[in-house]
Amino acid sequence: MNKQDLAGIRRELKADNTMLQISDIYSVYLKKDNQEIIHSQFEYFDSMDSEKQELYLKNFKKILSGALDTKLFELDFVNIDDEDNTQNILYSAVNNDRDTFREETDKIVNKIAENYKYETDVVITFIKAEYWKGASKRRNEEAEEAKDDSVFAFQFMMCSINKIEPPKKTLKFDYIEREFKASTALDFTINLNSPLDGFMFPAFNNNSADANKVMYYTDKPKEINENFVKGLLDCGLKKTAQQEKEEFVGVLKTVVGEKIAPETMQCIYEKLSEKLNDTEEESEVPVVSAADVKEVLEESGIEDVDGVEEAYNEVIGDINYEFKVQNIVPVMDTKSIKISTEDISLSIAPKELKNIRKVKDSNGNTCLLIELNDEVVIDGFEIPIGEI
Repeated sequence: MNKQDLAGIRRELKADNTMLQISDIYSVYLKKDNQEIIHSQFEYFDSMDSEKQELYLKNFKKILSGALDTKLFELDFVNIDDEDNTQNILYSAVNNDRDTFREETDKIVNKIAENYKYETDVVITFIKAEYWKGASKRRNEEAEEAKDDSVFAFQFMMCSINKIEPPKKTLKFDYIEREFKASTALDFTINLNSPLDGFMFPAFNNNSADANKVMYYTDKPKEINENFVKGLLDCGLKKTAQQEKEEFVGVLKTVVGEKIAPETMQCIYEKLSEKLNDTEEESEVPVVSAADVKEVLEESGIEDVDGVEEAYNEVIGDINYEFKVQNIVPVMDTKSIKISTEDISLSIAPKELKNIRKVKDSNGNTCLLIELNDEVVIDGFEIPIGEI
């Protein structure tokens, strides 16, 4: 799934919406100490009061929020030949009646219990929903017509795991008895603002459901819960965006050495960004191979590029590996490049890399020279111009 697909579903997660309708919601309280089920509750979403609906909707929007390959990962199922693999369980849950949905989600709860890694009690919540992907872009007041024009109805389910937080001792005012009281120690709360883990099945690609993939969410940026991914979802691990970025930098350093001119780095980013922009409207995520990287380096003025394949093998261990462009290129129109020393930290846009130099002044001091088009202001004061 790309960010447009995710944003589209997230946008439709709202109450009384004909384009996305949640039918069932099933919650299970799981104890940390012995993985015992304390309580389970099955409800019809439409029968909930509006405040409770909004709390759940806000929670499940978070399961589809965050940067791809940082907090959100599209994962492939493995062990697909096993009869009780998670893909089969989820497929059955999505495509059958309410009783089957509950039976199959209970199997998921058991798998979570078997792979328990959380530091608190948790509540596991499942929803089953239908998303109408309209062919037209009409929305809101024309939602019904857009539904009639839809390409298809997308049946899916989501899961959210939220921690239970013990109550804090506070003083409260009892309106009924008209007196101040200490809060009770029994009012445990479910933290719906920060899900620990979650997923959506199936994934959604090329305007159709993809039952071979699942969208996994983690609350820890740049980190994947291996127990959840491998033990529960039966999926293979994927590299995070940070890991890909580090490996790409490792490939560059192996080819060009430890030093590179800022304008050369800018050119590399711009060439790679062109590949990202060329496929921005397409559903497939743009990637670059070793041959692509070699071509980009040549076009950026790097003379010796014969070591690219060897660098791939040395750094990644796979000469056929393809980097996702979005993971290795900084955001070009924001201050996404960090320049730092022990005492100084600056942020600049990639397009300004050509305007910086590392130089020595007449006294032999190393300086960072930045070409400026505007005045530099510190605490409201302009900096006077001096000589190097």
